[in-house]
Amino acid sequence: MNLPRMRLAATAAALALMAGCAQSPERQALMSEAQRTVPVCDGERDCTAKWEAAQLWVVRNAGFKIQTVTNVLIQTFNASNHSIYLAATITKEPQGGGRYRILSSFGCANMFGCSPEPARAIIEFNRFVAAATP
Repeated sequence: MNLPRMRLAATAAALALMAGCAQSPERQALMSEAQRTVPVCDGERDCTAKWEAAQLWVVRNAGFKIQTVTNVLIQTFNASNHSIYLAATITKEPQGGGRYRILSSFGCANMFGCSPEPARAIIEFNRFVAAATP
């Protein structure tokens, strides 16, 4: 391959990579919804109910078994072997006055995507946990 063709190929590859990094309006809407729906608990009874709901959601929906559960962390085993299935990390972060935000993070080990898509999983998780009552 001659030098101008190599430069053209490299430029095309770089542009394709940058285009892949740009967020579509749909992706931006999903991320906004995920941030808007973060569950919040208030007080011991409410937080216990929501934390149990978080564990239940992970058991039912993550592609990997839970590895660690504490009063502030739920974490599955890491995604591996190019898996499309979700691994999860859930944290309960103090906001003061007995209030906590329950934040979720999902990902997989497949460069072509996960099933379900992590932003959609966050929204489903948020809705499920927020609906839990003592």
